[in-house]
Amino acid sequence: MINSESSMASPDVTKQIDFQAILKAHESGIQTGEGTLELIAGDASDRKFYRLESPKLNAICMKFPKWEGGYGGDPMSWLGMQSALVGIGIPVPRILFVDEQNSCIWTEDFGDNFLNFRLGDRTLDEKDSECKTTLNLYRDALDLLVQVQYPRSHLLNHPAQDRAFDFEKLVFEMNFFVTHFIKGWLALPFSGNENKCAEITRELDSLCTLLHGCERVLCHRDYHVRNVMVVGGNVRWIDFQDARMGPHTYDVVSLLRDSYIRITPETRMSLMKFYGLKLNDARKRDGKTLWSNETLFHEASLMGLQRNIKALGSFGYLATQKQKTGYLKYVRHTIETILADDFSRESGMRISDAFPATISFLENLLDGSGKENMEAKLRAYGVAELF
Repeated sequence: MINSESSMASPDVTKQIDFQAILKAHESGIQTGEGTLELIAGDASDRKFYRLESPKLNAICMKFPKWEGGYGGDPMSWLGMQSALVGIGIPVPRILFVDEQNSCIWTEDFGDNFLNFRLGDRTLDEKDSECKTTLNLYRDALDLLVQVQYPRSHLLNHPAQDRAFDFEKLVFEMNFFVTHFIKGWLALPFSGNENKCAEITRELDSLCTLLHGCERVLCHRDYHVRNVMVVGGNVRWIDFQDARMGPHTYDVVSLLRDSYIRITPETRMSLMKFYGLKLNDARKRDGKTLWSNETLFHEASLMGLQRNIKALGSFGYLATQKQKTGYLKYVRHTIETILADDFSRESGMRISDAFPATISFLENLLDGSGKENMEAKLRAYGVAELF
C-alpha cells in the first residue's frame, strides 16, 4: 500500500526531477526551470492529463479526481493492471512516480501517434497500398489481445479478476443507451408499457443473456485506436484501468467496429479472420477446443451490436451530462456500422432477424421518420460536420 506521505517511483527518475514541485509550481502559476506542464486532450473520463516537457525528460501526468480504489477508473486499478500487464509482457507505460497526496500517476510519454495516425482521412482498406503499414499495426494490436487472453506466463492477481461483463453489467450498459441516447439526447419517450419499447427492451435483455454465457478472458475494456499508441513502429497500450473479464471478441470488435475509424467490410472480415487464426494457435497450445469461423463471427456479431449500442449511450451521456459534444459527430457512423452487419456472411445470423425491433429503431433514425429529429438534435448541439 502506498502511504499518504508520498510515493513509489522509478529510482533512476526521482534522482533527476521533483515531480511534486513541478505540479505545485504549475498549479500556483509559477515558472520553474525543472519543466513545464501542458494540459492535453484526454479521454472521456474525469481525469486530467498533462505533458511534462523538461530538459531532463518528458512524461505524462495523470491526475485523478480522487485517490481511492474500487470505482473502475481509479488509480489503484490503473496501478494493479499496469503491474499485471507488465508481468505478461504487454507494452504499457512505465511508472515514473506515484503521488498519492496529489492523486497523480506520472508515466513515460508514448507521444501522440494513435494506431490510425498514418491513415489521415483515408479508409482502412487492405487493397490500398498506402494502408499496408497501418494494417500491420492492426494485426500487431490483435496479436497483443491474444497474448493477454492466453498469456504464456502466469497472470498475477489483478483488479479485473473480480470484475466481469456478466448479465448485470451488460444490462446496465444497455439501459445506459436507453437513458442517455434515446431518452436523454434524442428526448424520445420510452416506456416499457408500449409495445415497441417493450420489444426493444426484451431484445436487449436477450442479447445480454447470450453474451453472459460466453467464455470469458481478460479484456482491455476500451480497445479503440485512441488507446493503442504507436511508438517507434510498435504498438503500446494505454487507458487499461477499466479492464474486465468478458467475451473473446469484446476488444476485437471494439477495434474493428471502432466509431472513430472507417474500415472496408472486406478488411474488417480479413482482420477478424487473422484474429481467429491467432486465437486458435493459442487455444491449441493450451489444449482447448478450436473455434470455427461461424463460432467466431457469431459471437462477434452479438458483441459488436452490444459495443456499438453502448457507444451511442456514451455519446449521449457525454453530450447531455458532461457537455462534451465532440463525440456526437460519430453517431451516424456508429449506427451505419451496426446496420452494415458485416459479420452476418460468416456467422449464419442476420442481426436484423435476431433483433428486429432494435434494428428497425436505428434504421428509422437514419432514413425514416426519426431522421429529422436526430438531425435537429445534432444541429442543436452544434455538430456541423459528421464523421
